[in-house]
Amino acid sequence: MAGTIGPMRFSVERDVFADATGWAARHLPSRPGLTPSALTGLLLEAAAPAAGPQPGAGLLVCAFDSEVAVRAPVAAAVEEPGRVLVPGRLLADIVHSLPATTVEVAVDGDRLVLRCGSVRFTVPLMDLADYPELPRFPAPIGEVNTLGFAAAVGQVAPAAGRDETVPVLTAVRLEISGHGLILAATDRYRLAVRAIPWQPTVDDPWALAHVPAKVLAEVARTPTSASRIVIGLDLADPAGARLGLAAAGRQTIVRLIDGTFPNYRKLLPETAAYTVTAQTAALAAAVRRVAVVATRTAPLRFTFTRDQVVAEAGDGSGAQASETIPVEYSGPELSVLFNPSYLLDGLGAVEDDEATIGFVAADPAEATARPAVLTGKDSGGVRGPGGGPVDEGAFRYLLMPIRTGSAA
Repeated sequence: MAGTIGPMRFSVERDVFADATGWAARHLPSRPGLTPSALTGLLLEAAAPAAGPQPGAGLLVCAFDSEVAVRAPVAAAVEEPGRVLVPGRLLADIVHSLPATTVEVAVDGDRLVLRCGSVRFTVPLMDLADYPELPRFPAPIGEVNTLGFAAAVGQVAPAAGRDETVPVLTAVRLEISGHGLILAATDRYRLAVRAIPWQPTVDDPWALAHVPAKVLAEVARTPTSASRIVIGLDLADPAGARLGLAAAGRQTIVRLIDGTFPNYRKLLPETAAYTVTAQTAALAAAVRRVAVVATRTAPLRFTFTRDQVVAEAGDGSGAQASETIPVEYSGPELSVLFNPSYLLDGLGAVEDDEATIGFVAADPAEATARPAVLTGKDSGGVRGPGGGPVDEGAFRYLLMPIRTGSAA
């Protein structure tokens, strides 16, 4: 029968089935018209209990868009094993709409039948012969704390580029070594770097991986009860190097991006000529308020004087706004332009109550031509003159000021 191996029949609780199909459907091709139609389907694999994907499971829900493959194990009572391909987003929507009780699922001819209480849906099966083989999970190389990894990705991924013409800039650079993991991303206008500990399970785990930022971000924001994420890596796969991330049985396998990532280390200064310390939440709130009157591409002007900064937006022809924020600063007057969205991304990533902005240029007139580095006050980062080297473990966010007459 096209689209199935075996008759397939199983029962599953609606909530867990909805969670798995919804999660897998998020990884289906975003532009289905540009991809083979088979990839718009969700693959359901039901196995007998002894041969299930993991103890207590019995069902796998899988998706693949040629770049990213995902597998979600689901606790299900399998009466007859089988394998079918079903229109993915339609199935996810159907399961989400069902009453919160047991769902009976079975193949009937060329259709999948779902019964839940008095509700019955039938869905046409897709031709399984057109579905490619999913990549295997790469050999595990170590584990990382789930919350720590999610926090680091959340800090770094927003700085990745969105211009697909330079694919490597849409990636998070993952530097893997026995000492820890370093995540870095840049879109040329800003740079975010964070180092975190991990637990390697192989000798000499040194490697570099350019991982699509949107995939890492999706993994990081997916709720899970797992305290650790397993990392797998295969740089020798003939079909393309792949990274695997697994938590609570769910697997995400992504093809890595080729390309040369910028040498970001030479951009990060060890010291700053001047530093400004502000309450993180207060500064972010002020930026949001003042930016209300700014046009979409217009920067905000920040004028730093002793113990205060004035944020301003608008010009003489339209609405204007300004706000004065208290800060710790004792240097000369500095006036710089920042993209408010980029600045807010950096402030949102600071985990401390106070944020420090370090200005590299010793000459105030050069402040607009040299980068500023944002970090938490107590998490290391750029020091003042004579303050020592940069702490590798600190979150650092380098932001280029906007020169007059230009826009980021």
